[in-house]
Amino acid sequence: MDKHITIVPSEGLARMRLSGLVGRKAIIVEDLTAEDRNDKGYMVQLYHPYMDETLWYIPAESAGCNE
Repeated sequence: MDKHITIVPSEGLARMRLSGLVGRKAIIVEDLTAEDRNDKGYMVQLYHPYMDETLWYIPAESAGCNE
């Protein structure tokens, strides 16, 4: 998939207590937005680690614009 994004604020991200990811740049590595899923989102690979991790799940509404 390799879509470059900037993570944006969302209620879902705040509920997950991951607001620290806001503003970080990432690449979408897995699309988890199929119609049959209850929680739609993406697995993203950050350019720089957050809490010593680079692979994170984010809600679909947190995937900002392409770079």
